[in-house]
Amino acid sequence: MGKMKNNIDIVMLGDSLTARGEWDVILYPKKVINLGHDADTTSDILNRLDLAIEVHSKSIYLMIGINDMNTYKSLDKIFENYIKILNRLEKESSSKIFVQSVLYTQMNSFNKKVKEINIRLEKYCNDNNLTYIDLNRVLSRDEVLLNIYTTDGLHLNMKAYVDWASELRNYF
Repeated sequence: MGKMKNNIDIVMLGDSLTARGEWDVILYPKKVINLGHDADTTSDILNRLDLAIEVHSKSIYLMIGINDMNTYKSLDKIFENYIKILNRLEKESSSKIFVQSVLYTQMNSFNKKVKEINIRLEKYCNDNNLTYIDLNRVLSRDEVLLNIYTTDGLHLNMKAYVDWASELRNYF
């Protein structure tokens, strides 16, 4: 092994919701690498998981899934990919894994699926000794993303990122 640790505290792994957060600023003084990519799906995350693992961060915060729903992937397939991601992270990474809820949107067609995937993820985390973070408790009401947090019914504004970060600090 003998690889030097680069003392990265956190890898933020996900899609555009993660990518657009200025995590190094809002989670300061933690050292953060943002591996969020616009339009990413669970399959995309699987394909670039090596990168997240190679960082050797103390923790990885994962949020992915909303773009899968946009491509009409079945919930079973999305969940199956999630399990593959989590299994690989647990096997190949020394990081502590945090699973963040898929966020509600302002579109009902999405939100039914979001609710269902989150139920499965939370159960999986509980059964497998992983930490599940329900961000919807903060950012949503009645299974809908709050107006004060969104720019377009899906993507988040700065206030949302600050409150998201504030919730993550409870797990440091």
